[in-house]
Formats: sequence, C-alpha cells, structure tokens
Amino acid sequence: MRHHHLAAAVVVLALAGCSATGSDGAGGSAEPSLGAVPTMLRTTDVSFPLDAYETTLAQQRTLGRAQNVLIGRCMTRLGFAYQAPEPPAVPTTGVNARVYGVADPETASRYGYANPPEPNAAAQAGAAKPPTPAEELALGGRKDLKPGDLPATLEEAEKAGGSDGTLNGQKVPVGGCSRESFLKLYARKANEVDILFVFNLKGEAESKAREDSRVRAVDKSWSACMAKAGYTVHNPMRAPHELSLGDSELGGPRGITAAKADVRCKQRTNLVGVHYAVTTAYQRQLIEQHAETLSLAKEQVDGRLRLAAALTH
Repeated sequence: MRHHHLAAAVVVLALAGCSATGSDGAGGSAEPSLGAVPTMLRTTDVSFPLDAYETTLAQQRTLGRAQNVLIGRCMTRLGFAYQAPEPPAVPTTGVNARVYGVADPETASRYGYANPPEPNAAAQAGAAKPPTPAEELALGGRKDLKPGDLPATLEEAEKAGGSDGTLNGQKVPVGGCSRESFLKLYARKANEVDILFVFNLKGEAESKAREDSRVRAVDKSWSACMAKAGYTVHNPMRAPHELSLGDSELGGPRGITAAKADVRCKQRTNLVGVHYAVTTAYQRQLIEQHAETLSLAKEQVDGRLRLAAALTH
C-alpha cells in the first residue's frame, strides 16, 4: 500500500544470532533466513509485506464515508433523517510509525513517549442531539441482540427478511442500519474473507518474531545499553510501562529523558533494523502459506473500494 523507500543503507549485522542462514528457534523450529539486515531507526513511513493486503488510512476513511452513505439510505427508508459524522482525518504519520515504540530522535526530544499531536485533526464538533428511542432502534436494532443473533452476511440478512420490528411501515434490519451497511460493504457473500484475517496474520508474525533468537538477542543488547544509561528495562515495546511512567509523565521531563536514551540505544544496537527484518521474514512465510486466501482478500478489498468510490462520488 505504501511503497516508501527505506532511507537507510543495507548492511549485514556482525551480531551473534543475526546470520543470513537462520538458526534453530524456540522449540527446535527453524527460524527464517534474513539475508541482509537493514540499518534503520525511524519508522515513520516503513511498510511490511502484509500491508499490501490491507487498506491504507486514506482508503479506510473513504470506506467510512461509504458506510455512512449506506446508513443514511437505510435510515431514509425507515423514515429518518440521518446526519453522518465525518470520519477522522487521515493521520500525517504512517500506520507503522510507532510499531517499535519511539524511534525518532527529534520526536523523542520534543515529545518523549507521548504521541505527537496531529496538526490536521479536525476540530471536535459540538454535541449532537440525543437520538430518540425510534432512531436508536433504526440505527442499531434491538438492544438485547447478542452477536450470534446478527446475520453474518448480506445474503443471510436478505433471506431472513429483516427483524420482527417495524418503523414507518418498514421492517428494521436485524442489527439496524449499522449492521446492514456493514454487510453491504464488508460481508456480501459467504465466501468473504474475514476482515480481520490480515490483522490476525500480522499478530501471528509479531508473536513469532518476539520469540525469535535474533530479536531476543538484540532486545538484550538494548536492555544492557539502557542499563548503562541508568534504566532497568527489558522489553523495548513496553519501556514506558516498565519505567512506571504515568500518562502525564510520558511527554514530561522524565519521559523525554528516558525516550532520548531509548532511541540512542535502539540506534546503537540497530534494534529497529533487526526487528523489521525478522518480522518481515515471518510475514513472507505467512504470505506463502496463505497465498490463495490473501489473493481472495485482496480482490475483495479492491471490490469494496470500487463500491466505496461509487457511493462517495
């Protein structure tokens, strides 16, 4: 989705456990070969192999607008005017910007572990008028519905013919207009790939990467570097938690000082480069294992985007 060039030279790390041939991982399973490991730090625009099978942040906003159009049409059918909320603005930083925690020296120096503010974030609108009980029913269906009561696909919903409730002479969809709009956009037929399929594969790759000997080795090196700076931390992804930094301290003097040391240690150990290389290797393995399903998922994503474009233009 995002084809950004990594602005870092590619070198082979001369660290134990970072060989190009791979090694035996936990449980005796073979760890994937890495080849050349990039020397890198900033992750603002970094992308992973599985990103190609998901929507970009901008595309997600388009899909959100399309779903609002579908909700509006359904609400009109039931006799209600519906003012759709505007989807959140697209963040200026990439979706993977904090995938390995704070990794930018300038950001660490200015904000510490706190997230930088989004300059393009839309101002919060005033409080909306509370919906009436009838509007709530139209939008979300009966409140006593359980997940198992909801239709899994549009085909299933159309076969059922709606709920036993009516508004203005029209049957209310099971789950209301929100569910109907979701099914029309994301689950039209039974062969739709679960929209969380790629997300779950990414989680699987991350779990495998955390147990990889090369990641464990570089994490240990990072921890030793942080110890020399006066910090007792072991997990670079949970450094603020291990340092017992409260929300108000993340961007304060203590958080900034610790974050600067964190980034320096990531740079000295090439933690980001090793994590990136290992995670990428596991993602590529999963892409090979699930090639057919991923191809279908990509086709369905493209179809949703075509539908969304037609609804929003």
